[in-house]
Amino acid sequence: MNEAPTLDITPDPKVLLALTQTPLRPVDALCELIDNGIDAFAAARNEGHELPHRLIEVSIPPAAAIRRGEGAIRVYDRGAGLDREGLENTLRAGFSGKNRFDTLGLFGMGFNIATGKLGRRTVVTTARTRDDVALRVTLDLPTIVSQRSFNVPVETIPKPVGFEHGTMVEIDHWWPDGDANAGFAAQLAGANRVNLRQQLGRRYASILRQSTANTVRIIVNQEPLTPFEHCVWSAERFVERKGWGNIPARIEFNEVIHSQRRCLRDGSIIPSDAPACLECDAQEFRSVDERVRGWVGIQRFDDNNKFGIDLVRNGRTIRVAEKEGFFNYLDRVGENVKEYPTDQQTGRIVGEIHLDHIPVDFQKQDFQRTTDEWERAVRFIRGESLLPSNWAESESNLSPVSRLFQGYRKVRTPGRADMYMGRWDEAAGKAVRISRQVEEDFYARFLNHEVGYNDDANWWELVESASTMPTMDLPECAHCGYQNLPAAEVCEGCDALIRAKACIACSKMIPLSAILCPFCATSQVPEVLEPWRCEVCGATNVMESDSCLKCDAIRGSQDPMSFQLLTTTSDEDDSYSFIGKTFAMSDGRQTEPLTVVGYRARELKPSWDGLSVPTVAFRSPGKIHVFVHEAHPAFSRLGVKPQELIATEAAHYLWTLRSDLAGQPGHSVAAITATILSSVWADELAASPESTVDGIRSLFDRVSERLQLADDVADFYGELDEYEQRELADRLISVGRLGELGELIRTGGYIRFAGPSAIARHFKYHGDSWFGFIWDETLPSEASVGAAAATAREQIVGIYLRCLEDCAAYARFAYADSLVVARAEASRVFLEAHIL
Repeated sequence: MNEAPTLDITPDPKVLLALTQTPLRPVDALCELIDNGIDAFAAARNEGHELPHRLIEVSIPPAAAIRRGEGAIRVYDRGAGLDREGLENTLRAGFSGKNRFDTLGLFGMGFNIATGKLGRRTVVTTARTRDDVALRVTLDLPTIVSQRSFNVPVETIPKPVGFEHGTMVEIDHWWPDGDANAGFAAQLAGANRVNLRQQLGRRYASILRQSTANTVRIIVNQEPLTPFEHCVWSAERFVERKGWGNIPARIEFNEVIHSQRRCLRDGSIIPSDAPACLECDAQEFRSVDERVRGWVGIQRFDDNNKFGIDLVRNGRTIRVAEKEGFFNYLDRVGENVKEYPTDQQTGRIVGEIHLDHIPVDFQKQDFQRTTDEWERAVRFIRGESLLPSNWAESESNLSPVSRLFQGYRKVRTPGRADMYMGRWDEAAGKAVRISRQVEEDFYARFLNHEVGYNDDANWWELVESASTMPTMDLPECAHCGYQNLPAAEVCEGCDALIRAKACIACSKMIPLSAILCPFCATSQVPEVLEPWRCEVCGATNVMESDSCLKCDAIRGSQDPMSFQLLTTTSDEDDSYSFIGKTFAMSDGRQTEPLTVVGYRARELKPSWDGLSVPTVAFRSPGKIHVFVHEAHPAFSRLGVKPQELIATEAAHYLWTLRSDLAGQPGHSVAAITATILSSVWADELAASPESTVDGIRSLFDRVSERLQLADDVADFYGELDEYEQRELADRLISVGRLGELGELIRTGGYIRFAGPSAIARHFKYHGDSWFGFIWDETLPSEASVGAAAATAREQIVGIYLRCLEDCAAYARFAYADSLVVARAEASRVFLEAHIL
């Protein structure tokens, strides 16, 4: 009998390129390579080869080097190394070994995705202690695709110096401009190094802080990672709640909640009475315990965002500060209801829970939440509803999160009652919470591992003392020894004076608060007969007047144009400033270094009854402070740029310093102004398509930040068209927050990620609500201008709408035509001048 013909379904080599299009953040790609190193140590331990120095070294070149096409990203683990078969399995897309339960590298595609997104070429060098040589493979994606073959040569090379055992992955040949992954490696290299180490320190915290025998050291650019530590109260601290007794501030657990048999070949569940896997008929299997271990506890401070539970798999934190899985409840009608925090906007329940048995998605961004393993774990950790009102009669929720919820859901009474730092307020006669500034100082000391702050000793002192009324100091009478109240001026025991003063007329001692002398009846309130000068308008007023007779300013009011007051009511703006600049004068000589500090100020009126001015300057040797009123007509209507007038102020200062050049051609304020503008603000003032787009995006960011607080924004989501919803989804995906869309819609926070066209359309339909809320202008009412109000309102709203739509259209299409650029820039300047 002839055999049936077969088909060759080996995938095209372009599959490797397709994998590089998988959405992934740069730091996640780096973690994928670190995970492989950690798995190498686990594999060695499982084979009985414990390694004494478990070290992973990561090297990331500067972003500038990557942009020049130079450098390489290296991850070198001091593991046992790989043989030829192990090296082949590492590079084979889709390979998954038998031990899929104890490792981080859960999917064989992870290595290919991570390396392929970072660069076009990957070189893997590996060596084992017992071998005299090392193996090296070069995976060049463009070459593989052009040759249409997955076969890559394996080189046998002498062991590099110092390379006794382990595996090194080197990635270079960065993707060129125009490719979907162009700039991917530069994003990783350009990340703030401190923030990157902090992120990695949290992701690998449990591995970094394990016992000495199992600790893995990870060094990034010669800086060791330090494990993240939660700032929580110790397990000895507790609160008391009726019906619950003492609820500790930290609850630890380590329980097997279920067991199952799993196939070693494909991971399928095998029934206890089955002799082989029902999916692949394999007879190799192992028992997998669903062990949930870790802790949940109470942070020493509450916060709008810094709370939630870290979820860990095999030492790698998969979810940081998870909230929805444990603080939301799926009610009887299938609605996801937020249960914590609801009594206030801040939360403080944190934790670190290990769920080694639950599978994760192939990008290791989340656990697979549709599995039975996830459902059982969540039920153990938080139970059903956290609210007793949702419990069936005679039932209770004794899960760890539920116990913390019952004890610490509210922060109403600082002190031991709610376990929160506070102080006794004598004026209010009760305990009040400590200031946020003190909390921040304590937390900074915690991060510095200071004794008393790293543990909770000094924190607890402010908890215990918060509800304790200070003991009054009762002064004793020097004559009879009687203890009087602190405010007493005359002794209750012998009538002797305790707190006294001399009479201004007869000099006899009288009670401190006495208004009239009991001996000579002279008033003790001195008369002030001097007139006072108004700091606002300079007028002199009689002593009896509490307000200025000329400008009506309240007595003691500061001059609104004084430097001291302007600095407290204005915002320093780096875009209006420069430090230590020198400029060439008409004779070719350079000026002394000049520093200009620019501020965005409110209305500037040098005279209380005069006109407002666009700028006010204060000069001192080598330094000028310039305050700019951006809403002044010179900017909003005439098109003058603030930098132009700031440069004029600086130019006038430099012109006066060189009196020896007076009368010479080129020595003028205008010429010096042009020199300053060209040297300092040439790029900002040139209305290029790029700068205009950046300015428009910044404008819409400021608008959306305020707009999310509007009452009608949540309902407006339903009015977004298909393009606007897709644009919103793309932006949420790019920052990894698509799963929060429901909550963002409910709160209105989604508008922060909406495109300019959506924001402009919100103004089109709800424009009246923007005035006085986003714009500094208010719409006229019939009460103020009569029947003309409707026409005036329509005209004003129309001006703003046209400017918004011009900016939104330009942000989307960015025409290079100079007239279009100028129109978009003018619209942006107008809107910037009127935004609150």
